[in-house]
Amino acid sequence: MTPQLHVTWLTAGVVAAVCLGVGGLVATELRARRAGATLREVGVVLGLFALWMLVGQLVGHHPAGGYARGDDIWRLERSLQLDAEPAMQTPLLGHRYLLEAANYYYAYAHWLSVDVALAWLWWRHRSGYAVTRNALVLFTGACLLLHLISTAPPRLLPQTHVVDTGARLGQSVYADTPGISDHLSAMPSVHVGWAVLFAIAAWQSGSRAGRLVATLHALLTAYVVVVTGNHFWLDGIVAAVIVVGAWVLARRLSGERVHDRLALIERPASTDREGVTV
Repeated sequence: MTPQLHVTWLTAGVVAAVCLGVGGLVATELRARRAGATLREVGVVLGLFALWMLVGQLVGHHPAGGYARGDDIWRLERSLQLDAEPAMQTPLLGHRYLLEAANYYYAYAHWLSVDVALAWLWWRHRSGYAVTRNALVLFTGACLLLHLISTAPPRLLPQTHVVDTGARLGQSVYADTPGISDHLSAMPSVHVGWAVLFAIAAWQSGSRAGRLVATLHALLTAYVVVVTGNHFWLDGIVAAVIVVGAWVLARRLSGERVHDRLALIERPASTDREGVTV
């Protein structure tokens, strides 16, 4: 069975606050600004994790309408001829090791991608880090709000004929009872959104290796979330659209801050009538 992280939103929030506080202390008191800034960024990521856990609990205790909304998505996909989830899953059902690999990828790759991608940008492509981090916050915040509206994934809807591969192999990362944890936080797919965001950041960085790895991760993530029964195609498509909007907004906000700083630097000192510089 896949090991589960028994970390509450409160625990993650406390750790985030500690990292933010220690980072500020190191930066201001010890003048180790690089180390302090790094710790503050760790605090931001852990804070997102804390919010994620909190929303998962809120949705778990307010599941009303989640299954009906999941059925609505399934009906919409059928009308758009996007209902390929069962057909894509079928070839893997007879291959235990492939299913196990897909379940592990679904369980761990999205959080690992956050750690790896942000660390890589922080140390190797600092100019693109702030925009990516801000886009990550904007996208995740939007998803947290949308996840307050519960929506069931295909694996919980018998009419889709999609198998819950995690439950079948004893690898489920969710609680045993539907409606607990973030069982009903399927729309939009944060897994896909984060993967698409890091692919965009990698292409902006100019790194060939980064572009290849991030693009493959995004494609594999989109495939895995579907074949494990955890998301509809539309969950990923909506997430990708939100990511693009978050990226554009983050770029605009970053550009405005840079413009303000340049204006402040280039603004000549004013003088009064007596010629005294103010």
